[in-house]
Amino acid sequence: MLTWLSSCAPDAPVPTRTRAPSVGEIMRMITKTPTPTTPADELDKRETKQLVLRAQARLALLKSYRTRVVDEAGRTLALFEYVRPDRYRQVTDTKEQIGIKDLLYTRIQSGPWTKQEWPGIGRLMNEVTIAPEFIWDVENQGRESIAGVPCYRVRVVLRAGDTQLTDTYWIGVDDRLPRKMITQVDEHTYVTKLLYDFNQDFQIEPPDID
Repeated sequence: MLTWLSSCAPDAPVPTRTRAPSVGEIMRMITKTPTPTTPADELDKRETKQLVLRAQARLALLKSYRTRVVDEAGRTLALFEYVRPDRYRQVTDTKEQIGIKDLLYTRIQSGPWTKQEWPGIGRLMNEVTIAPEFIWDVENQGRESIAGVPCYRVRVVLRAGDTQLTDTYWIGVDDRLPRKMITQVDEHTYVTKLLYDFNQDFQIEPPDID
């Protein structure tokens, strides 16, 4: 995964980089002391790495949240909504998708809805973890506010085999939740995501299909 909600193509579900954690795995992640095997596990960087791991764990345990994928001008390219444990909705200019448990509903623009079985799709779309072993290095770059919320800005270097990617996360100082992410998809592509509406009361329901 090497990151949360890694990218958002307008013609496909948001791809992610690893599976969603169980509650037990999340709790172990919150309390685990890392083994010093990479620069990110060095004594002076462990706290920053734990900040990242705990932020993703807290996000995974929320009952709901929203994410906007935006361009450099701040225009919305896609909207993602999630309601725990297994419901999501994603909207772009060309497509809308709703995943509920094992069913995926899709429509192109304002066309008719289609339905297909996709085991676990409602939960798969909330795969928000970065496997700790992929975090090669971290750097706390100080504080910066996002939408008026003071955040820690953290640069994260991810490695898997010969692939290295660099992401930047803004994590709330008070609630330790990710507010903004710039994630690297490939050598030339970055995706910017803004996260908000944590634990808000909104519903995701299946569409009416004749």
